[in-house]
Amino acid sequence: MAVPNKLSVLDGFEIYREQVLSQPWVNGLSADEVSEYLNGLADGRFASLRYKSEHPYPYLQPRGGYPTFEKQKALSEALDQAGADFIPLTIDSHTRHNDYSKADQLLRESLAEGKDLLNGYPLVSHGYESTRRLYENVHKPICLRHGTPDARLLVETAIASGLTEIEGGALVYSLPYSENFPIDRSIIYWQYVDRLCAEYSTPERPIHRESFGPLSATMVPPMIVVAVELIELLLAAEQGVKSFSVSFGQTGSFSQDIALAKVLMSMAREYLDRFGFSDVDVYLVYHQWMGDFPMERDKAGDLIAMSAVIARLANADKIIVKTRDEALGLPTAQSNCDAVRDVRYIFEKFPVTGMVTSDAIEEEADLIAGEVRHLMDAIFNMEGDAFWESVYKAVRDGMIDIPFAPHRMNANKMLTIRDRYQAIRISEPGNVPMCRRDRDKEMSLLKLNGDEDAGFFNKMIKDIHVMN
Repeated sequence: MAVPNKLSVLDGFEIYREQVLSQPWVNGLSADEVSEYLNGLADGRFASLRYKSEHPYPYLQPRGGYPTFEKQKALSEALDQAGADFIPLTIDSHTRHNDYSKADQLLRESLAEGKDLLNGYPLVSHGYESTRRLYENVHKPICLRHGTPDARLLVETAIASGLTEIEGGALVYSLPYSENFPIDRSIIYWQYVDRLCAEYSTPERPIHRESFGPLSATMVPPMIVVAVELIELLLAAEQGVKSFSVSFGQTGSFSQDIALAKVLMSMAREYLDRFGFSDVDVYLVYHQWMGDFPMERDKAGDLIAMSAVIARLANADKIIVKTRDEALGLPTAQSNCDAVRDVRYIFEKFPVTGMVTSDAIEEEADLIAGEVRHLMDAIFNMEGDAFWESVYKAVRDGMIDIPFAPHRMNANKMLTIRDRYQAIRISEPGNVPMCRRDRDKEMSLLKLNGDEDAGFFNKMIKDIHVMN
């Protein structure tokens, strides 16, 4: 058996780190200087401490990134003034793919031409000393948002810049984001990232890690979401991470969202305690609709409002906010600020106490939990010595299969479709292990979808565009 283990700390971390810090883009980064800088930051800049403080409704975090320093600074301060609780730093696609030279070239051209030639902030090109100045007037946690299978240098620079919340993970930032990046290398590189976060942490002020639960954001069933989130959590815990957020994206079904939230948090705590990581704090993040967004602003506003209500009812600790202009391209700073204000208005004017439940939600939660437990047990019972090796084999063998993920190793044999209540159901599991009882339950729920004559392909397309 290969189960998570506190002793499975990345071997040779310091040697790997010497190699990472020897790259020309590092610009003299010193671990001792970074630790001293972090020690001098106010408590309010630490995501882990923000999560620990009481909050009557989910914290708000928008997205957003510009290539130039001045625009990114203006955006960060505008989001701060609009009421965002966490400030994002979204990275450009060239930096995400480790093409720092191209990112640097396009940054210089953006400055020379007065145009945004990058779709985010090229953090490595700007460097940590410049980026620190972005947040001189912001006293809230800054979150790194990207999509990078090899984020070692990026995260070194991010933490040195004062970012205390690092999003991503080995599976969530490779399978949905990359076609060819080797999964085993991504796992090792994210072990480095997790170990780095642990190294810079103190017992009082740990660096916070957050996973990316929406995955491909297209018809991903709850069992896969929960299993992948648990894997990312346990891999991080092995490396010493003490503060972590699991997350998921709005599914399109009210009942399924509430059930998914319940299962994800209860099983996260269960597995952490089971494998000796009781000292890890775990939180829940809810992503507003990540699929095909309505073009009409009124419909987009309705969707945003409803997802805000669900996040509150699901007891999420944070909500990732979308804008009414989501379907029209990259949102402006103003639309992001408006979205923050809109969601905050809903939270403040419609207070909720307690988590909603019903027989249907409890049945859904039991189904999800049973499916997840069956899959996780299959991974834990694989032959081998290291948990990460079993995770790699599970992807290779199609036991972890994310619908519509572009990675060449992803099996893409699992087929999903919505039932009459818009819950995502498993029509064909492919190689994902499922017991007969759960398989039959999924099929019985699908038989009630009220659209049996539409044909599978047409129904699937309709389900993908369910919010339009």
